[in-house]
Amino acid sequence: MDKENISVVVAGPEHECYVDTILDTIADAAKVRGTGIARRTHEYLAKKMMEAKAVIALSPDGRFAGFSYIETWGNKKYVTTSGLIVHPDFRGMGLAKRIKDMTFTLARIRWPHAKIFSLTSGAAVMKMNTDLGYKPVTFAELTDDEAFWKGCEGCVNVDVLHRTDRKYCICTGMLFDPEEHLPAKIDEKTLERIRQIESPSHPPLGGEKSGSEKMFQTADPTLYTRLKEFAAQNRKNQTEAESALWNYLQRKRLGTEFRRQHIVGSFIADFASISIKLIIEVDGGYHQLPEQQISDEERTMWLEKQGFTVIRFSNEQILCDTNNTINKIKETIWKLQNK
Repeated sequence: MDKENISVVVAGPEHECYVDTILDTIADAAKVRGTGIARRTHEYLAKKMMEAKAVIALSPDGRFAGFSYIETWGNKKYVTTSGLIVHPDFRGMGLAKRIKDMTFTLARIRWPHAKIFSLTSGAAVMKMNTDLGYKPVTFAELTDDEAFWKGCEGCVNVDVLHRTDRKYCICTGMLFDPEEHLPAKIDEKTLERIRQIESPSHPPLGGEKSGSEKMFQTADPTLYTRLKEFAAQNRKNQTEAESALWNYLQRKRLGTEFRRQHIVGSFIADFASISIKLIIEVDGGYHQLPEQQISDEERTMWLEKQGFTVIRFSNEQILCDTNNTINKIKETIWKLQNK
């Protein structure tokens, strides 16, 4: 097969069908190398695709060929391009470098002032990093974000990291300080999608509600169709805590109208009152994972920039401390209605 016929593109929602194959390929490669990996879920990689934070390679007949994704750390001051994998059927074709170049370019465009770093024990990755301008550094020069270092806990060599008080390990730390050099080209359509994700517009629908309250379109139009499917599935499969809370929120029981699984930008809010711009999020156990906490923080920051107030409750708070939960929601509603 001609390697030039393999497409390397920024992944989108339409590529979610490849996620399970990607996870299996990463796991198989780790077994062969005898190393650990930072384990990721189907939902985690699907979200990376939806947010234009992943790169995928596909053969002309639609087979999965390779993948990588981007993570941000330390309030986006540091970036890693992670999970670089090439399917065994497509190795030896220079595909890893093409994926690396595209992921690196995507990171540089989206976070032009961030430092991009890498921890690797592979000679091939070290060479690619060097070609892109990375330099070997001590671990002290990498992010001190604890969530990043949690990812090392799945590695067979983590005891070395612990014994050295995180000063060094089997892997080599490499760092790229921002320079204007981009080794690959991202098409204008994808750049526009990224601009929509970073700063989606919310034009009015043009209608009026009773009481002259204007309705606003809050969804990112580039992702709306896929997000609408997710939202519908979520409404059909409410958690016990979501169902319990909805009993209090529906039919304006707390003095304002709430919507379930409402799309705002590129996010789906568990419950949203558009009239007072209040979002209520219900956090299950997976929200305790370090990478999910970072994602939740980024999501909250974006929503607050759009003027929303965001309050969060765990499943346990809703089910075991219901009165205090409802009282906090009532207090927040009152404050927003009387600003």
